[in-house]
Amino acid sequence: MDYFAEDSAHVTNAFSLNESAASHPEDRITRKRWANGVLAFYACLLLAGATAIGVYQSTTTSGGMEQHATLGTDVRSNH
Repeated sequence: MDYFAEDSAHVTNAFSLNESAASHPEDRITRKRWANGVLAFYACLLLAGATAIGVYQSTTTSGGMEQHATLGTDVRSNH
């Protein structure tokens, strides 16, 4: 007899998505709050990443080179 298979089947059935784990109102509220928290975390992460990319792109030119101040005089030699 395979005791490991029986134990693992028992454990996976307890956490199966087919069964309604949130049958109690408190469980449903907890699961909803947890899902909203995860969604808010990843939304903030996405917003921070998009802001960082926008700031980086606004400080560089279209060629990818950083903008530098130009000198008023020509410092190259004439030979």
